[in-house]
Amino acid sequence: MNAIEVINLVKRFNGRAVVDHVSMQVAAGEISGFLGPNGSGKTTTIRVMCGLLTPDEGEGRVLGYDILTEGLKIKREVGYMTQRFSFYEDLSIEENLAFVARLYQLDPVDAHVRDTLEDLGLTSRRRQLAGTLSGGWKQRLALAACIMHRPKLLLLDEPTAGVDPKARREFWDEIHARAAEGLTVLVSTHYMDEAERCHRIHYISYGRLIASGTVDEVVRDAGLFTYVLEGGNTLAAQKKLMAMEGVDQVAPFGTTLHVVGTDRDSLAAAVARVGAETGASWQEGETSLRGRLHPVHGALDRQHDRTGQAGMSHLFSFRRLWAIIVKEVIQMRRDRITFAMMLGVPLLQLVLFGYAINADPRDLPAALVVVGQDRYSRAMVSAMENTGYYRFTHVVDSAAEADRLLSAGDVSFVVTIPSDFARRVARGDHPQILIEADATDPSVASGAISTLSTVAAEALLREQSAEAQAAQEAAGRLSVVVHRRYNPEGITQYNIVPGLLGVILQLTMVMMTAMALTREVERGTMENLLAMPTSPLEIMLGKVLPYLAVGAVQVIVVLGAARFLFSVPFVGSLSLLVSGILVFVLALVLLGYTFSTLARSQMQAMQLTFFFFLPSILLSGFMFPFRGMPAWAQWIGEVLPLTHFLRVIRAVMLKGADLGSVAGELSTLLLFVFIYAGLALLRFRRTLD
Repeated sequence: MNAIEVINLVKRFNGRAVVDHVSMQVAAGEISGFLGPNGSGKTTTIRVMCGLLTPDEGEGRVLGYDILTEGLKIKREVGYMTQRFSFYEDLSIEENLAFVARLYQLDPVDAHVRDTLEDLGLTSRRRQLAGTLSGGWKQRLALAACIMHRPKLLLLDEPTAGVDPKARREFWDEIHARAAEGLTVLVSTHYMDEAERCHRIHYISYGRLIASGTVDEVVRDAGLFTYVLEGGNTLAAQKKLMAMEGVDQVAPFGTTLHVVGTDRDSLAAAVARVGAETGASWQEGETSLRGRLHPVHGALDRQHDRTGQAGMSHLFSFRRLWAIIVKEVIQMRRDRITFAMMLGVPLLQLVLFGYAINADPRDLPAALVVVGQDRYSRAMVSAMENTGYYRFTHVVDSAAEADRLLSAGDVSFVVTIPSDFARRVARGDHPQILIEADATDPSVASGAISTLSTVAAEALLREQSAEAQAAQEAAGRLSVVVHRRYNPEGITQYNIVPGLLGVILQLTMVMMTAMALTREVERGTMENLLAMPTSPLEIMLGKVLPYLAVGAVQVIVVLGAARFLFSVPFVGSLSLLVSGILVFVLALVLLGYTFSTLARSQMQAMQLTFFFFLPSILLSGFMFPFRGMPAWAQWIGEVLPLTHFLRVIRAVMLKGADLGSVAGELSTLLLFVFIYAGLALLRFRRTLD
């Protein structure tokens, strides 16, 4: 009876036949070798046999099950060891085996895991994470998982890659012992000495099966003859032989040369001639499949019998569902960054939106320009403070000083009460007060201004209660003159679009550089990079400088859109703006690089980026007025680079601020650059420890 019988299998990818009309039989209890160069179709054929791929043409049965319609049944009876380690690296050896045992519904799970650990010599490492194992130990774990459920067929895709010669011999002893008990094995390999240990071999090339049979049959049918040269100058002999007619291949084995060809007479003549010229002796040898052995790492021990596999449900099993749930919970618990985000982000959003975010900001800093000290002026100031919108932090004597405070962003309002205010009130001569508001963010000024006329009139009524009728007339004639500075029309885009530049830069720069080192680690290139004579500073600069160029492109696009699509005014210095952007981008890429030294994967790097991005966009003053947040939220906002960049770009673009007005914000951004650079260099590890 055949364990595997497939006929004319065809599998195409992008129109190219990777498996081209392959027909193969593997008898039950037989060890069959599957040989062929890289890309010949071995892995694809095996995947078709075990139900992982559906053939485009052909038919076949594995263990009596149809490969087209009974793939699930095949998977229950087959142990498949992939070419690349494919178990969970963030689970321990014991947890991986428990996961497999639950999926195959092995009872009792603990006993099967314990026996497997003992038989494969994994007990001492049972709590070690699979991702920290060497290549050989990973292969040992993979083999244990494959044969734990006592399959009837083993499909092994280059199982001894990465295993040392001694362990390879032990592995093959195990395979023969299993085959003697009735287990069928199909094993792909590049090693010819391993192929000679198989009962039968199948050779595939470019998707087509070109030879099948025992080793002796394949060698005989190939029609090859071999001569062995020994002694003399073997290097010179090899060069001469490779250029001679009748010689198909020359392979050095120690101090001998094995010369192979299909024309026996021509081959003998060439060998005799070269032997005479180089002083080497020669004789006819035995043609075999044996090739060179490549030293590799790892070890595999004997696996004993397994008992206790329960009858498995075909459609749905709560036990298999529970196995997957347990695995996910373990991984979730062990991935602390992801787990922290699942709990921390909702809590952060709750706190920020519940306490820090205020769409109607109050207690806004204001400057007072007042000349007189009469009771009406004092009444006006007191009334404005009582509204909760105004907090007079500066009292100045001149309009020039008040203008400087407004331009620097130290105050949101300048209130001017003229020296003749009291006289005009008493005479009913249209008294006026002047409110100058920083309207770069229209939402900040709207609430405070809308209530001012009513509040001022009521204050006059209270102050002149003795002459109620006259006071009412004077209050009715009171004028509150409002100047909306820097954005007279209250256009929201003037505030949002410059801020978007900072938000876009932060999102892209931090995210891309955060994956800089983790990408190297995940792709396996970090080891090679560390082996080269590069310093941490060189690596850091090499990683971040290209993103400065990307940031420059983004700046040009956003500023161009701001000017030509949204007509945002630009009244400041371009060089000052570019300098501020350069410092900000440099701080961002260094921050992202610091994240990459903290994260262990690209997913974790993205999670750290998102966790930083959320408070930045909410507490920087981009979405909600900065002055309207409570003090503790403003303290957090002050340690975010985006907060200071928004002040710089809005001041330069909308207010025409000079260097002196934004020097403090630029200095803070520079401080961020040095802090992030220092942290990145401190966190960078020169070794793989």
